[in-house]
Amino acid sequence: MHSSLPPCGLYKTTEPLPGKEQWVREHLLVYFHNHSQQGPPLILLPASNASNRWNFHEKGYLIREPSFVPTLTPLKDEGLYVLREPIYLSRDEFIPERTLVQLGYTRSADPILFLANFAENTITFPANGLKCTTEIFGMLEDVNFATPEREDAMH
Repeated sequence: MHSSLPPCGLYKTTEPLPGKEQWVREHLLVYFHNHSQQGPPLILLPASNASNRWNFHEKGYLIREPSFVPTLTPLKDEGLYVLREPIYLSRDEFIPERTLVQLGYTRSADPILFLANFAENTITFPANGLKCTTEIFGMLEDVNFATPEREDAMH
């Protein structure tokens, strides 16, 4: 099963996990690991959300049915992006291109865009955002920057 497994990361289930349907249902945000200590791939469920990012349970569900893996839909990583083009909310209201956004998800794996707020020398993101479809992925461009290491970790 390992040779053709997709990379580890965020996915949306499109079918329940065979034998674990009660816990791993369709339309659910999951973290897929293409390996586990037991061998087969593993799915982790969301545990909690802090700062618009999910933390996943440490223990998950083994995928024993190889036919389940192709039913997972890959998702873009949570994090910071800029818009490649404007998003029109109405005829008169839009979010301009190059706007800094944070991408997050609902438990149902629906994308949410959180728009950056700038105040003096601080960038913050609200707890509420714009629920979108996965079509938004094509409108997002990675924000590539590094943050300074903590002073005690610097050489």
